Amino acid sequence: MNPFFIPIYQLYLLQLENYELNRYWPLLFQKGCIFSNQPLRKSIVWTQKAIGMLTLAVLCYVGALVIVLFSTSLVFALISLIIGFFLFPVFYTFSLCILFPIDTLIKFIVITRAKHKLSSTNVKIIGIAGSYGKTTMKNVISSVLSTKFSVITTPESVNTPIGIAQWLIKTLTKQAEIVIVEMGEHYRGDIRGLCKIYPPDIAILTGINEAHLERLKTLETSIATMFEIVEHAKPDAHIILNADDEHIRNSYRKYRKDKQLSFYSSLNNSLAELKITKKIFDEENLRWVCTIEKVGNTTLRLLGEYALGDVIASILIGKSLGMNNEEVTKGINSLSPIPHRLEPIQGKEGVLVIDDSYNGNPDGVREAIRVLSHFKKRRKIFITPGLVEMGMKASIVHETIGRELAGVADRVILIKNSVTPFIEKGLKEKKFDESHIIWFNTATETHNKLSDIIRPNDVVLFQNDWGDQYV
Repeated sequence: MNPFFIPIYQLYLLQLENYELNRYWPLLFQKGCIFSNQPLRKSIVWTQKAIGMLTLAVLCYVGALVIVLFSTSLVFALISLIIGFFLFPVFYTFSLCILFPIDTLIKFIVITRAKHKLSSTNVKIIGIAGSYGKTTMKNVISSVLSTKFSVITTPESVNTPIGIAQWLIKTLTKQAEIVIVEMGEHYRGDIRGLCKIYPPDIAILTGINEAHLERLKTLETSIATMFEIVEHAKPDAHIILNADDEHIRNSYRKYRKDKQLSFYSSLNNSLAELKITKKIFDEENLRWVCTIEKVGNTTLRLLGEYALGDVIASILIGKSLGMNNEEVTKGINSLSPIPHRLEPIQGKEGVLVIDDSYNGNPDGVREAIRVLSHFKKRRKIFITPGLVEMGMKASIVHETIGRELAGVADRVILIKNSVTPFIEKGLKEKKFDESHIIWFNTATETHNKLSDIIRPNDVVLFQNDWGDQYV
């Protein structure tokens, strides 16, 4: 290995953990201090912060060498030259401490600029929070509202205070009427902080589950964290809640205060204001054909049944903003599959690939399994490395996945790591044919060997992606 790669690899791990030292040091020892004990799939992104960190670390390294050179023998200095290469995590820690006040000041300035730019407009802010389903909800609402309004939407995974601020500064114009903001969370208070900067006029809570439990520690903390969007939206905000989610149904009364509430549901929960009177999955055309009361017939080109709930939410929002049935229906019908979220891709010889690689939560997996179950006449293959950041619930969550897969999938391909043995255990509990459980060491190996497994007309679902920061 090129020794110059070692400091870059160590910095890459720090970047993967968002420069959080409390997560970086354990990862360093789990993954390998000098080089990774597992193949790396990606590489460092050379942001200004990463460049600054490396520059400061190199200066620390050179400074330490100079001190050693002038205080000891040349031989010891040469030994220190080699040893110092392995101490870059320490230099990165010092660099992070040095950069912290500068980084904080820069973030403050950027966020202040974004807030000032927002205050100079009359835009309505729609905030979306939840353990799952935020991106699909964001896309559905954007498609519907865009038929009448000028809408801008945070891209991909831009969901932090500084990320949203940088995006707003570049994107927000005086023509914009609605800003849709996806609000991310890792710790208690994250959503509260986002609401203080970007206070929602309409706040949507999509659902709550074990996602990020490794950081949030308990489901109770996760519930309280997600409901921060309800508590800290504007006093006159319209709150839209997922009635299909048990944790939301059981907890909303505690957090609602006097805010206006509306519920949506894909399963016609009694709390929902609008019901779906008919829904049929069109396997051939990969779409849902449905009838919604007070709206009429519509077609949704998304595979997940849960997305019908998002359609209901978008109708509630559209109607509250003065849209008519023709406008909302046009927006629903124009929706396209969302990349990497149950995205259908037609392969050779009639093979249908469903790319669900950005789905990393238990409810999303449950929906993916439900989607597979709709293909009655085709062989179904499910490929997964499992889910990350499940904390103490990892074994329970993955055994449940295995049990649910057993009644649907014909083949299950598992990528070896710390959680997939629990999926195998769940499969075996339901007497799934062990010869149909296929193991690979890495995702790359899986992709290389797939052609030996797939047959014409198979449905192949890729669920989740296992980042380099996980073992």
